[in-house]
Amino acid sequence: MNFKDLIQLVDDFIETGNNLDDLNKILLELYRYEDGLRYVIKLAVDDYGGYTYKGELQNVALLGALKWGIDGLKAIENITIAKQGYRYILNATSLLSHISSCTLAKYYNFLHHLECLKVLNLEGNEFKSTSWVASAKNILLNITTSVDKASDFPIGLVTNLQKWDNPPAQHHLFAAMLLRWFNLNSYGLEQFKEVISRKSVSEEDCHTILKNNPYIIEPFNAQVWSKPRFGAKLVPDFLIRSMDDTYTVIEIEKPTDPILTAGGELHSKATHAKRQALDFQHWVNKNNAYASQDFPNIFSPMCLVIIGLEHTLNDKQKERLKQENESTQGRLRIVGFDWIYNRAKATLDNLVNFGFEKI
Repeated sequence: MNFKDLIQLVDDFIETGNNLDDLNKILLELYRYEDGLRYVIKLAVDDYGGYTYKGELQNVALLGALKWGIDGLKAIENITIAKQGYRYILNATSLLSHISSCTLAKYYNFLHHLECLKVLNLEGNEFKSTSWVASAKNILLNITTSVDKASDFPIGLVTNLQKWDNPPAQHHLFAAMLLRWFNLNSYGLEQFKEVISRKSVSEEDCHTILKNNPYIIEPFNAQVWSKPRFGAKLVPDFLIRSMDDTYTVIEIEKPTDPILTAGGELHSKATHAKRQALDFQHWVNKNNAYASQDFPNIFSPMCLVIIGLEHTLNDKQKERLKQENESTQGRLRIVGFDWIYNRAKATLDNLVNFGFEKI
């Protein structure tokens, strides 16, 4: 069958089909074409006119997407986030949590007879490999944090927690839902990387993306204030309350601003930002009773100045920055925009690699 006729067959099935055996034949044909993935995804998300057993058709097609490897998983991610509907979230997170927990066989155990699934060898070790598990965890997290943001408990996610008899997969979805509260995902992180890599970027651009993704500054923040007012005149860029009830006042400059001079001294812009941060700290200490009315339990906040990019420093400058930060005994730290990116990425990577397992 040529590809043009196959596309027509897909459209006809979507219009009138409801038979698993017919879908099985179509998927086997689509496997022969590199561009077949697009039409497998189309089959996976169609409503089939409200057909009662559409879930079976959708889930078989979702499994078919695995024929294209990690690209298939990414296609599932993209369509789920784009569509946002209950059924899409339900199906995608179910599949992904079974892959991430190495229990894929339990996901499709009622469909073993279909040749389109047999040829994928879904019980093989390939789907339990590090690359598959890590990709499934990361995409599960991206979907869980990106869909239905207006709801604390999206019904597609909650339903999956209740419907399976597969504790490992339930643990993985529950872990992703916990991380949803912190909005930890790779999308905002990569957008931040793109912004700070620009040759020309404003301080306001940096402020906006950090405001929308505050976990980049503090991965496990309890509260975040953007441009809070300290008294009549002082307005830092951010104030972060961490989970342990400590506070950090943050002053940002631009990624294109220098941190140090060629001679290893703090640049005037870094010195100015440092002075501002210390002014904020001093005001809180001096007016602690007043400050505590708006910021509960605040006392002697730590200071963080974010300026420039540390990877542009030579060895002498890096050593000088280290000495500068050690001299403040942890009360004030000057870091580059790439430093907070690397810390947030390491946090996310470790959560993906280790945070899904039940202890």
